[in-house]
Amino acid sequence: MTDLPERGPRFAEALSARRSELVELRRATESPRAALRAELLLVSMAAREDLGVALRIHRSAAAPWIRDARLDLAAVLVPALERLRAHRVAVVAAEADAAVRRVAGAALGDEVLPPELMRHTVSRATPPVLPDPPRRVGLLEAVSRSGGGGAVRVALVAAAAAPALGLTVAGGRLLLPLAVGLAVAAVALLAAHRRATVERDRWTAWVDAALTATSAAARADAERAVVVCEHRAAPLLDRLAAARRARITTELRALGGPDAP
Repeated sequence: MTDLPERGPRFAEALSARRSELVELRRATESPRAALRAELLLVSMAAREDLGVALRIHRSAAAPWIRDARLDLAAVLVPALERLRAHRVAVVAAEADAAVRRVAGAALGDEVLPPELMRHTVSRATPPVLPDPPRRVGLLEAVSRSGGGGAVRVALVAAAAAPALGLTVAGGRLLLPLAVGLAVAAVALLAAHRRATVERDRWTAWVDAALTATSAAARADAERAVVVCEHRAAPLLDRLAAARRARITTELRALGGPDAP
């Protein structure tokens, strides 16, 4: 480097700028695995948040079906949840691949990325195990749950107590069909109301269980995709970054100066 004074200050400035640039480039190649893990952590966090939002939307969309106790709710919701799970996992895999390319670009600069880093992450999917849809509440179950038998007993007691109320036996006999009819009507109304309530409660519990199972399966698949992506890309990034760091180190040594390793 004894010819620096002859080449002038501009050459010295350019040489110093190149040394500084090489130092920064070498620093960028020092920890690609850590940078990849940080990027993938952000991908996982965003995926969990997006999945929660999507599940809440599906829960809100299912509310009218639950209110009406629609028996075809399962036929509609189950495929929708499977599509949601597959879509969210595919998005996470794509975001993980994009994170690999970002880290590779930062570590390798303007070098051409090898095909191995451009591969798409493929992970094994685990469909959720959903509970069986609730069955329709039968008439006897609805009557037993409604407590409507008490109305019949009250009607029979009222008919039997007709003489005590000043009615003749014949009047009591006339009152009995009317009382029993009113009691049966009350039982039918109570049973219908109770049946609707029980079915809504059962469908609510089933939808919540289906959403929980879908959430668990989607999160497991997404985390698996992230792990597969890291295991595939991290060793390759380390190797490529080490090779680039060696080339940068060689050039720094050739340029000399205080920053030369």
